[in-house]
Amino acid sequence: MMKNKYLIAAIIAGTVFSVNALTLNQARQLYLKGEYEKALPTFLDYVKRSPKNANYNQWAGVCLYETGKVEESVKYLEFANSKSIAESARYLAQIALDNLEYDKAKELIDEYNERIDYDESELSDAALAGKHRVERATSMLNNVEKIQIIDSLVVDKNLFFEHYKIAPEAGTLNMTDVLPYEKPQDTTEVFIPEFRNRMLWAMPDSTGTLRLTETYKLNSGKWDKYTFLTEDLNDNGNANYPFMMADGTTLYYACDGDNSIGGYDIYMSQKNFDTGEYLQPQNIGMPYNSPYDDYLLVIDEMTGAGWWATDRNRIPGKITIYIFIPNEIRQNYDVDNENIASLAAVKSIRDTWEPGADYSSILEEIAMNNEEKETEKKDFIFHITNEVTYTTYDDFNSAEARSLMEKRMKTDEFLGKISKQLSELRAQFHKSKLGDRPKLSTEILTLERTIEKNTETLRELDNEIRSIEIPTLRKR
Repeated sequence: MMKNKYLIAAIIAGTVFSVNALTLNQARQLYLKGEYEKALPTFLDYVKRSPKNANYNQWAGVCLYETGKVEESVKYLEFANSKSIAESARYLAQIALDNLEYDKAKELIDEYNERIDYDESELSDAALAGKHRVERATSMLNNVEKIQIIDSLVVDKNLFFEHYKIAPEAGTLNMTDVLPYEKPQDTTEVFIPEFRNRMLWAMPDSTGTLRLTETYKLNSGKWDKYTFLTEDLNDNGNANYPFMMADGTTLYYACDGDNSIGGYDIYMSQKNFDTGEYLQPQNIGMPYNSPYDDYLLVIDEMTGAGWWATDRNRIPGKITIYIFIPNEIRQNYDVDNENIASLAAVKSIRDTWEPGADYSSILEEIAMNNEEKETEKKDFIFHITNEVTYTTYDDFNSAEARSLMEKRMKTDEFLGKISKQLSELRAQFHKSKLGDRPKLSTEILTLERTIEKNTETLRELDNEIRSIEIPTLRKR
């Protein structure tokens, strides 16, 4: 009777297990399809049963990593790596790279290459892309530029470029309101050089890819039709955050293309005035670039300071701006420098300082630019005509036009918030489960209609403001 009792209990337990868990083979099939969340519980259960099984640890570690549980994944991947499972070394190299531990990432990717004997033919596209990304990043340790980073700022990510305190001779970084066209989606900042005869920015082309865009002011004072810069600058990705040096030929910008080591990297290209074409763009390497977004490099030749922004420090809602002294001719650190990985990651700006150097005069000049900008504070930038631009409410002659402008600004602010929500929903949609997508699609469609309606309201307000205000100009 007791035997039958235990047998029944075992059968019940086995039945419960078969209902609530997958077989190992089923979990493996889900794993191979990239359905890591579904496969994870089974692999974790098998690790509990056989904690010394390298394959179970490997599969559990990868599932944890791919579902965003990176810290939890490490112990499983490290065990699998200790048993020479090839793929575990690649994942650990990626984790080291994301933690800006470049020297550790290099050791691990070298281990991975030894295990696969450099044979890439059987690697998946994802594995190959991850491998090459780590290799690109760690190879940059051979050419880390020696710069002096004299200060850093942590600011809100929204409109971070307003914290770049550069001299007027270096140009200006503007909000999209300055554009004499319909405000494009996804545009961040507009660069205008000192003589204000040119504009550079980024906007989506017909495929939705962000392209660098420019326009010139005609002799009549009107702005010409905008044109996209060459597609070669995109490096098969998005191009954004342009800055042109005063020489009119040296272009810095951000790109998330094939040669990026993660997110946006900073690139440089030069324009050939004879042909009007841009030369092959170059990723400018470290310390400027990281596995995270790095962008908007600006060099102010008047103060002798350079600026770039990065989110490598991963502070929610914030971004770090580094201020540095650019080299006239690039100088790299010795590759044998024992601190090279830390310098590449900018773990400490003090480590970049020259002994006994005094940066106070440069910082004072920058502060003076700051004071000048504060006195020139603008409420908005609104083109009444091609020759007349208003920047404050006091510029209006008509009280009615001013009131409409206040309404316009509130509508524009609302549009900005809705556009941000839409971007977040679209990103959520791409990461979502199939079952959640219908609801998300409905929400996205509703926001798109709201944006379309309010964009039309903006156009109507723009026309109404101009129709009221322009006659008052003629009476002056």
